[in-house]
Amino acid sequence: MMDDRFDKWNEWLDIIYSEITDLSINRHIFREVQNIIKNNLKIQKPSSFYEFLGSVYAASALMGIRRQVKIDGDSISFARLLKEICDTPEILSRNRFVALYKENMDRRFADRDFDRFAGKVKCHVDPDLVKSDLKNFKDKVKKCEKYADQRVAHIDKRAMKNIPTHKNLDDCIDLLEELMKKYYLLFRAKSLVSILPIFQYDWKAIFRERWLP
Repeated sequence: MMDDRFDKWNEWLDIIYSEITDLSINRHIFREVQNIIKNNLKIQKPSSFYEFLGSVYAASALMGIRRQVKIDGDSISFARLLKEICDTPEILSRNRFVALYKENMDRRFADRDFDRFAGKVKCHVDPDLVKSDLKNFKDKVKKCEKYADQRVAHIDKRAMKNIPTHKNLDDCIDLLEELMKKYYLLFRAKSLVSILPIFQYDWKAIFRERWLP
């Protein structure tokens, strides 16, 4: 039963990782295109295309963040994963984590890493630390979640106050990346240096071509 639940969480981790990677890629591309515009005086002019680009990125990022905070019976999200870990922390056990280290590695390194990221509860991840991560995440994304609910998913008749900024979006994505690095290590004893992947091709090549005849 415990192995089944761990396997389920492990599958969720791949799905959540893919979602957060998409958020990171989209943000990177949006920023780089902004830099292209900033560094080329010839294209610094009013354009509905720029408005479209900004609104599509913002809506996509808001909905991507919103997906990770929803906790319901049909959702696969970071918030739901953390909630289930809080409910059954013994599944992320020290023994399971240590077993991921190669046999020729010193067990002290495994115990040290587990204590650092999972807390010093003797046999499993500390649920209080996971609860703290969940609360911090929910608090951080609250403004973005509310806006996504009331203005992106549908138009709410209520007036919208405290509209999120691009900094709010960045803060939420940054936190998701940090949480993913932490829980990826706890699940797989592998470190993620960066969520943003290395591009295997020059995606900016299209901007070096003339678009109109």
